[in-house]
Amino acid sequence: MGGFKVRLGDGSEIGPMDLAALRTWLAQGLVDGTSPVMRPGSRKWVPLATIPELKGALGASRPKAAPRPSRVRRAEAEPADVTGLTAADSWRVRVVGALLLVAAVAFGTLAWRPAHAAPGLDGAPWLQVALGALALGLALQLGWDLARRVVQMLLLLVAFALFPLAGILIAQGERGAGLLAVASVWLFVSGLAALLPRALGWRGVALAVLPVLAGAYGAVRFGLAPENDASRSVREWVSPERRFTDDALGLTVEIPGGWHALRPGNPLVAAPAETRLTLVQPRHGGFAYLVAEPAPRGVATADQYLDRLYAGRARQRPGLQPGERSNAVLGSLTGRRLDSTWVDGTTRQREVALAGIDGWMGLGLVAWMPEATASRPDGLDSLVRGLAARGLLAERLRAAVEAAAEAVPHLSAPAAEQLMAQSEARVLEPDQAFRRSLAALARALPSLSAAETRELASLTAATYSTVPWKDRTRLASYVERVRKGDTTAAEEDREMAALMREAESRLTPVRRLRLQAYYEKAIRAEY
Repeated sequence: MGGFKVRLGDGSEIGPMDLAALRTWLAQGLVDGTSPVMRPGSRKWVPLATIPELKGALGASRPKAAPRPSRVRRAEAEPADVTGLTAADSWRVRVVGALLLVAAVAFGTLAWRPAHAAPGLDGAPWLQVALGALALGLALQLGWDLARRVVQMLLLLVAFALFPLAGILIAQGERGAGLLAVASVWLFVSGLAALLPRALGWRGVALAVLPVLAGAYGAVRFGLAPENDASRSVREWVSPERRFTDDALGLTVEIPGGWHALRPGNPLVAAPAETRLTLVQPRHGGFAYLVAEPAPRGVATADQYLDRLYAGRARQRPGLQPGERSNAVLGSLTGRRLDSTWVDGTTRQREVALAGIDGWMGLGLVAWMPEATASRPDGLDSLVRGLAARGLLAERLRAAVEAAAEAVPHLSAPAAEQLMAQSEARVLEPDQAFRRSLAALARALPSLSAAETRELASLTAATYSTVPWKDRTRLASYVERVRKGDTTAAEEDREMAALMREAESRLTPVRRLRLQAYYEKAIRAEY
């Protein structure tokens, strides 16, 4: 501000001070005519003897205590330049800048190829870090004292910021190379900051270089992930596809970062025969498979299909411990989720199983990963969120059931759906549903009680009574042939279904409900 600044022999700066104080220092021999002085409002250091206001005081001053020879030689060999830094200081600052530029290149390489970094560092903003190191390194190459101060302050802030970063890694379960890499970077950054003070003696330089070298070694040793036999094997089977789609099923899997689809026939994932897709997360030891199969008999809900998935996994992993079940969103379907754990040698694994029913198809995703890394941003949940089903089969089944219930009055919607579930096609045209319902009722007749048999006969007679005489005989003959299991033509099925629909629609609502009850009982008996 207003006043003179003086640089002492040890490199420290005193001031601002007024002329009276400066004359006192001269008189006491604390400074002399060779001492660097900066005038008020100036940024240039000049010898004190060149200050006109002090020329009269120079003659009366006591000689300043002679500095050590090393100080004299350094003062003579390292005069301050226009930037306020001695030649040795300037070179040291530029060396720190060069190291930051090297670090920028290293971080930029990891931004281009993040798989070369240790798994614990996944998700790090390598590009932003590289750009920051580049900016700091270029600033130091200017050789300005102000740039030195700003960079030193920023490096100290970075060193402090690494502590909460380490806390985040610990919270994510990281206990190995990732933490050691962060600690090494802290050493490196702290050493660079320690190299930036002005007029640092050779002992200070030596002490600061040690953490820089140790940190650089540790960052390379623990921050890089060398390729091993397992990673090479995975690379041989990895598919370049980042999205799996089955248009026939309306099924999609968006493969998240870190996960990779594997080509069919790979030996890496032990999966059942119904598997449509296998996946791997090589950096965290994760595996997964996707299954889609016609739901077996007795499996009509997502929970029931989840039971089937769990039973299959329990046979593969006898120590599988089931945990909590919860609802899961599978695109337009609502499914069920089961979290489980098991131990593989000394590693505790976490497993997630998703299950859903789309029409007549059971859909399931099973994924597992070491528990220490399963909760990472590229862990199990990221894969689970990528599974989506559009519900195409459920929509087709719903439309088929509604059409059958509309065209065949003696079929309720549940009975029609059950009837279709028993067929190989899983979706039936109305005339096919009509024929199969007659056959099911015929097979159930022996199990009816005498009262039920009489009521059914009464309902059948009431139905036939509304059929014209010319068609009644043909309809009775057709029903008899169906009950015997004889072959019928598709055109005849459609014609007889239309006749029966006309007849049953004339029944009273009560009688029609009773007729539906008998058909539903017969169909469920075969399920």
